[in-house]
Amino acid sequence: MTLFKLSVSNMKKSIKDYAIYFFTLVLGVAIFYVFNAIETQTAMLRISADTRQVVQLMSKMIAGVSVFIAFVLGFLIIYASRFLMKRRNKEFGLYLILGMGKRKVSTMLFIETLIIGLVSLVVGLLAGIGISQITSVLVANMFDADMSSYSFVFSGSAFVKTCLYFAIIYVVVIIFNTFIISKCKLIDLFQNGRKSENVKIKNPWVSVIVFLISAVSLGYAYHAVITDINDMYMNDLYKWIVVGCVATVLFFWSVSGMLFRIVSSMKNVYYKGLNSFVVRQMSSRVNTNVLSISVICLMLFVTICVLSSALEVKNSLNEGIAKYARADVSISKTQSSDSIYYDEDEMGNDSETNDLLKKLEVTDGKSIEDVYSENNVDLGSYFSDYVDVHTYTCPALTIRNYLGDEALIDSLGIDVNALSSYEGTEEIISQSDYNKVAKIYDNAELQLADDEYAILANYRIFVKIRDERLQEGKEIEVYGQTLKPVITYCIDGDIELATQPLNTGVFIVPDSAIEGAQFAKEYFIGKYADQDRDAIQDSDTIIRNVSKKDELGGLITVNTKDNVKAASVGVGAIASFIGMYIGLIFLISGAAILALKELSESTDNIERYKMLRKLGVDQHMINKALFSQMGLFFIFPLALAIVHSVFGMMVSTKILDTMGAYDIAGAIGITAAIVVIIYGGYFLITYLCSRKIISE
Repeated sequence: MTLFKLSVSNMKKSIKDYAIYFFTLVLGVAIFYVFNAIETQTAMLRISADTRQVVQLMSKMIAGVSVFIAFVLGFLIIYASRFLMKRRNKEFGLYLILGMGKRKVSTMLFIETLIIGLVSLVVGLLAGIGISQITSVLVANMFDADMSSYSFVFSGSAFVKTCLYFAIIYVVVIIFNTFIISKCKLIDLFQNGRKSENVKIKNPWVSVIVFLISAVSLGYAYHAVITDINDMYMNDLYKWIVVGCVATVLFFWSVSGMLFRIVSSMKNVYYKGLNSFVVRQMSSRVNTNVLSISVICLMLFVTICVLSSALEVKNSLNEGIAKYARADVSISKTQSSDSIYYDEDEMGNDSETNDLLKKLEVTDGKSIEDVYSENNVDLGSYFSDYVDVHTYTCPALTIRNYLGDEALIDSLGIDVNALSSYEGTEEIISQSDYNKVAKIYDNAELQLADDEYAILANYRIFVKIRDERLQEGKEIEVYGQTLKPVITYCIDGDIELATQPLNTGVFIVPDSAIEGAQFAKEYFIGKYADQDRDAIQDSDTIIRNVSKKDELGGLITVNTKDNVKAASVGVGAIASFIGMYIGLIFLISGAAILALKELSESTDNIERYKMLRKLGVDQHMINKALFSQMGLFFIFPLALAIVHSVFGMMVSTKILDTMGAYDIAGAIGITAAIVVIIYGGYFLITYLCSRKIISE
């Protein structure tokens, strides 16, 4: 029989052993192709030039992350190969006894690796190509792209990259297998399954002390990251991450020593059924796999946090676009030096502010439409509906004055020495102008009495403080007129186009309160008359080009719907896709390593299960014992990872507050479903394969 035929025969015979290996390879190839095909998939979508640049940047970042992912998958595949070789030790030993040289055994393994690699590559690529068509819908939804001209897309670059990376991985696997075969000894191949695992019983007091140290360290790290996040520097964050990692290792080390002692002391539990067998097996496994279980726990922790955050970023940005970008263009122009906060004592050193004030003199008194008219652009002709409104400032109404030092220090984490930077004046808009803005954004209009005011804000941290002041009934003075709150909460919204809730606050006051005052800023907000996508892009370009002229730089700011969407969603898309990419690979890797360890243990314990049968234990009890110990082995790292994730998500939630992430529970729910499907799927396949192995 030729080596090729022998290799094919071996693979058919050992197909159940290859189940986890093949499943992992196919998932890895499919995910690798899908994420590297994103740029090609979007080529068929009608998106703006700004969005196209974001997609290109995202693709470059994914390409960089793919190198790291390739290393992770390479390690995983080598680890899986090691299991398969261990499973077939006796088979290899038999070949050597029958006179087959180690070189021929290596060649046979090379052929098997090549076949399984090619088959998994083909199946994975086919799955990836199919899934990538669905990914296109996800990208189109995220960027609000036109899919009318979309057709089936095959990414040649992603195909070549996937084949190249996995070819390199398979070459490394072949070299590894050849090295192992060349170093193996015949006696080890036959006695591997008979070697009894030495269960080292740790000193119980040492285990308890180490457990307490790990628990206190984790508790302190949790407390530090959730209470000091506002003041924490990256170096401090890294420090607590290291503490958490070390404490995780110590936790599993101590649990492995405590588990046997605690359960064995509970006689009614320990001697019930096969519990004594299960406990000793679990104690042995945790004891000998402390480091790997710790790494898997941390990988699952990263998976849960990254996937949840990535999904929530995507959801919050899509909601933000629908809520805060209800016009096509908003243009703002600085009209008064009162709206520019600067320190007069340092004016000589502040060239940027000096330059801005000089430009302000050139456009003094000119409206936005006047400036565009001077540049040969009839602004009004582009819009079917537009408004022109103004905002004001009042020296008596400053941010520090209204919020108070205590709130700035406690709620915003502002240093006492930095309080002076909040001496800037609050922005004010008249009731009539606000109602114009509300109307064009399709929001509710507001009615005020002559002694009332309201606040327009949506940046959550500021909204919380401002709501407290409104509930206190805090009065303000605007040009000598005293005003009280009309409602006890901030109105959700902004004046300018936005995709994220970043408006710290604009005061809405009666028209009479600012009558005769000099306005500080002007806003022009409009909806295009021609809603054709190409026409919108042309109009955006013309309007933005005027604001880029040197004499207007810094005075006129243009936000277009496509522009703010691309900028905001771009950041979210990059975070989402890279987060999902890393999260899925980490989840697959962690689950696969656990699965392979369990299969390896099942192979080693065949003789033990045979002994149980000889002692009269029926197959049902054996299967139940196997299920229990495997379930505990899978749950151990996941349970601590979930605890880590609770505090990790508290930190993520504080960061995601800036993006309006109000429904983090929904993202966590989706993440939980993904973890259950993939992690639970690996557990189920592992249990079924292990049950088959021990019944041999």
